[in-house]
Amino acid sequence: MRIRINKISASICEHPLDDKFVIVSNIGVHRRSRFVLVEIQSSDEITGYGEGATTAIWSGETAETAKSIVENIFAPNLENQYFDHPGEVSSIVNELAVGNPFAKAAVDTAFWDLWARTQCSRVSDLVADRRPIESIPTRASIGVYNIQQTVSIATAFWEAGIRVLKFKVGVPPHDDVARLKAVREELGDDPVFTIDPNGGYSSRDIAVAAIEALLPFNLKFVEQPTPRDRIQMLADVRRRIPVPIIADESIFTKGHLYEALDCDAFDILSVYPGKNGGFTSCLDMVETAKKYGKACVLGSNLETDLGQAAMANLAAGLEAFPVEEIAGDLGSCMYYKDSSVTNPLALSNGRINVPEGIGFGVSPITSEGNLKLKNIC
Repeated sequence: MRIRINKISASICEHPLDDKFVIVSNIGVHRRSRFVLVEIQSSDEITGYGEGATTAIWSGETAETAKSIVENIFAPNLENQYFDHPGEVSSIVNELAVGNPFAKAAVDTAFWDLWARTQCSRVSDLVADRRPIESIPTRASIGVYNIQQTVSIATAFWEAGIRVLKFKVGVPPHDDVARLKAVREELGDDPVFTIDPNGGYSSRDIAVAAIEALLPFNLKFVEQPTPRDRIQMLADVRRRIPVPIIADESIFTKGHLYEALDCDAFDILSVYPGKNGGFTSCLDMVETAKKYGKACVLGSNLETDLGQAAMANLAAGLEAFPVEEIAGDLGSCMYYKDSSVTNPLALSNGRINVPEGIGFGVSPITSEGNLKLKNIC
């Protein structure tokens, strides 16, 4: 499907989190998301949309830097050019800039959306190696709060039908043992517990001791216990604990992935378009992980419904995502006061429904109101 890009535009959108679910972690406090929205219009006046979930304290990118690189570097090299596949767009943006994964992801996912819309197809159908599933179980992140607030947040998620709880941990002076113990006592044995220190344990011994202290609460997974740039340390910790390791911050690029595979540093790969530089690169990394016998799970940088629609399409059709065993981070509808799209992702019984429309199945709401799509199908 040959497509000529007519125009690429970028804008900045702000999305406040619900005060009850503000994320507090080793990285800092996330109260408001300031993301970049990219629109790519074809010569046929069809538009695709992509989101870059920029957060300076996590990736080093801001909405302003992403907008600048899209407008001043990517757009001039992509506009008025013809493309047969999104992979071609991905190759160009990777040649034009080092790093900047969220800016690249916004452009790449927007073109995937456009490419699928032009074919009147869902992205999940175009990339699937299994029949795409209709809904995906989600887990919810609980920030580092005192015991009472931790129990309150966990209970709210549980009552919303979410059965997998991810506790942010490792932030002094909070007592993580007491926090998890209190939630177990309140909700019983049914909730699945996972923890995410966001790389906050500074040594092997500290990481192992902290994890061992939480084992009595029946942890299913431990996510990124060690600093992101210490992949061998992650491997060493993995060998010393009985709980599977999810690698997130350690693996942004294909090179990171191969290094982690070389030392067998993880059990499960956390993958999502923003962190990994686009939907195209995600497909490549997922295929590589699968080849090495590693499962994948959807991670998140608190994307809105727009970004999470792309994530849901990624996991829905690929066998590398055993979503019934490993719930993904798709809880945007719980964190944000309002949806960013005209047809919000629906949470039902702890599961997010995969959008049914063409492309990624959603269209954004801007300050000008609901964007109207050309009726092409």
